[in-house]
This record gives sequence, C-alpha cells and structure tokens, in this order.
Amino acid sequence: MVSAHIALIKGDGIGADVCDATTYLVDLCLRLVGEAPLAITMINAGAAYFQETGADIEAGGEDIAGKCDAIFLGAIGLPSIRHPNGTEISPHLRLRERFQLYAGVRPVKAYPNIPQKLADPRAASIDFIVIRESTEGLFHSAAVHNRSHIEADFAVEETMRITRKTTEKLHKFAFNLARKRRAAGKTGAVTCVDKAN
Repeated sequence: MVSAHIALIKGDGIGADVCDATTYLVDLCLRLVGEAPLAITMINAGAAYFQETGADIEAGGEDIAGKCDAIFLGAIGLPSIRHPNGTEISPHLRLRERFQLYAGVRPVKAYPNIPQKLADPRAASIDFIVIRESTEGLFHSAAVHNRSHIEADFAVEETMRITRKTTEKLHKFAFNLARKRRAAGKTGAVTCVDKAN
C-alpha cells in the first residue's frame, strides 16, 4: 500500500538536490505519522538529458506522468544547453498544457525561529501566495509548442493567448484560496498583478 503515486522529474541543476531533500523529508514525515510511503517513478527530462539523448523527456515520460497522482518537478533548463535554434529546453511547458496545470502556486511565508533575511521588522509577518497562470500568455507560443511564426533568420512572431476559460478558472482558484485563508484568520485579499515579459 502507498500514499500516492508520484512522477519525479529531477531535471537540471539544483533540481536534483531539491528533489532528493524533499522526497527524504516527505518519506520521513509519512513514517513518523504511520502513513504508507510514496510510490515514486523517476522520469528523465531536462537540458542535460537532451544533451545526452537528443530528447527533452524520456520516451513515454509524459504518459507515465499522466498515470501518476502528482508530478514533482525539480528544475528544468541550463543556460548553456539549447536547441539548435537557440530556444530553451522546456518539456515542463508541454506537461503544464497537457495536464492543464494552469495555476503555479507559490507560497511566501516567514516562519518563527527562522532567521529573517530582510531588515524591515514587518518581514517577520510575511504570509502571502503568488498564483501565476502557467499555460497561456506567452507560454502559449513558447518554442516547445512550435506555434511561433519564424521568417527565415530575421524575424519571429509570438502570440500571447489569454482565454476567458482559463482566466476564469485561475480567478476562481485564487478567490477560493483567499476565502480559505480568510477563514483561517489571514487577510484573504486578492491582488491582480501583470508581469510583462
């Protein structure tokens, strides 16, 4: 018996360190509370894998990930390894689109008894969540999707696609999360910010 089936993609650079430390801690926590361990299926992907094999993800890797309960991704990409046309190695963008992983959820929180890196005393009370839409905008025309119009070697056109359907899903997710946070005694505010690329 297992708690969950996890597709583990360590990827590149610090990704391996992050994945190793996190899977160790999750396994330890599950044992301490008497829960079944995770079943982890490793999937090779990323820039280093591309350099070795010519593929950005192992054969069948996307299908394997789709059969798991969750995907744990370390980091993808190395500045020195690119496709021949200069674009980044980014199989994670295909995974996001294929499995509709539209909301990148990034908690930012200061914890008690942990040294604060910011001098302002208000830093001790930092507690918010950044939610970033991760499949549309300029992600839609990222090179991994082959949607950009390229004119020989002198021009490229990218389309920034934003749909009502995904925007509404993202906003619903954000407001539901804000309601849960408000019920837990936090501010529960939602602030919309544009990140111009």
